[in-house]
Amino acid sequence: MASLRSWLSANHIIGNPKKFSLEERIFNTFCSIAVVAFFIEIFFNYYIGLKYVAIVCAFGTIFAACLYYISRVRRSTKLATRSLGIAANFTFLVNYFLNSGIHGPNLLLFCLVLLVTIVVVPKKELAFWIVLNITTVFGVLAFEYLEPDAIKTAYVDELSRVIDFAVTYGVAALLICLSISFIRNNYDRERNVVNQKNAEIEAQSFRILQQNKELEKLNSEKAKLFSIVAHDIRSPLSSILGYLEVLAETELSESENEQIKQKLLQATKDTSEMLSNVLAWSKSQMDGARVDIVAVDVARELERGLSLEKNIASRKNISLNLDLVDNIFIAADLNMFHIVVRNLVNNAIKFTPDGGNVSVSMEHNQENCFIKVKDDGTGVPEHEQEGLFKLRALSTFGTNNEKGVGLGLLLCKEFTELQDGKIWFESNPKVQGSTFVVSFNLYGVSKGREI
Repeated sequence: MASLRSWLSANHIIGNPKKFSLEERIFNTFCSIAVVAFFIEIFFNYYIGLKYVAIVCAFGTIFAACLYYISRVRRSTKLATRSLGIAANFTFLVNYFLNSGIHGPNLLLFCLVLLVTIVVVPKKELAFWIVLNITTVFGVLAFEYLEPDAIKTAYVDELSRVIDFAVTYGVAALLICLSISFIRNNYDRERNVVNQKNAEIEAQSFRILQQNKELEKLNSEKAKLFSIVAHDIRSPLSSILGYLEVLAETELSESENEQIKQKLLQATKDTSEMLSNVLAWSKSQMDGARVDIVAVDVARELERGLSLEKNIASRKNISLNLDLVDNIFIAADLNMFHIVVRNLVNNAIKFTPDGGNVSVSMEHNQENCFIKVKDDGTGVPEHEQEGLFKLRALSTFGTNNEKGVGLGLLLCKEFTELQDGKIWFESNPKVQGSTFVVSFNLYGVSKGREI
């Protein structure tokens, strides 16, 4: 039953809109209705005494079925429409003489053929078929006017004539309505498709414009960044070279010698940190960072990974406190994890004055581990907080004039998000200093679901 309903569906009878053109579907509809209409007309005309017309209708039934086969099955719609144009004009011409001429519904049939012809024939053939139809109609009208006795009334009574007109009108009206409906629906569908495409194009153009603006801004910031990097690397390298020349060529006291060594060490450390961040970020931008997620023991890695930062804090007389929780494992890339935490701790040390405090603490719930890096340093001005994790492309200086280019927090954000983590800044105007929080999924849990 389902297969029968599928076979009887409109798409199956007249053709799927995705495969058949509008003209083909209208023509297939016309042929389908013509087969049914002609078949009914056989019995109707025979019943009212129009036996010759009934024979013409039988021919029309077979011919319409053949046209349907040629168009729907063989997909030779051009051949079918040309055959229709020739046969319909000839058949209705014969029918004109057999079915009461101008006193029958023949002119209505010629109009119907003209409508179907206009809808389905190729444009380059349209003029020919219109001229043929009009010539045929006016030709038979002129002939009937000149020879009024040549065409006899075929109806047995007035009722038969009325019924014939009614049936012919019903078939013609049905085909006209279907043709116009097909055309309007297709027009509406095409208009909606065009409107949708226009909307998509406008949205895409807007996105492209926004992306271009972002790219221009990013390229400008990158250009500034690398110009600043070039300048800021040249400056400490020149300082290092100057210190080395002084050490090599000048006799210094022990205190002066120690002081220059400390400055040389600080300049080298600043340059190394700056280069590490720039190289890590450049590599992630050019090649795409590779993420190798493993189980990371947070407390163990923080103890092991922050030993250098402890020495730096100690030299600056800063207390670096670790408040850790054992046996907490997160899903993270070990190298990226260290880069993120070290940058946050280095920033905290950089912007904390001598004698200050920096703390690294851990908290966790059922899904995430939170690592907080808190200091009591200079803090972040409110107007700069919104752009903390963006490419700022400007030189930054710590409390002891430690140099940076504002790239560390951007690197922390990108690397944290690559590990499916989050990072943010907690603002507390009542407390001096800054608090940065980085969140990672616990190992075995991803976005609240066990894996």
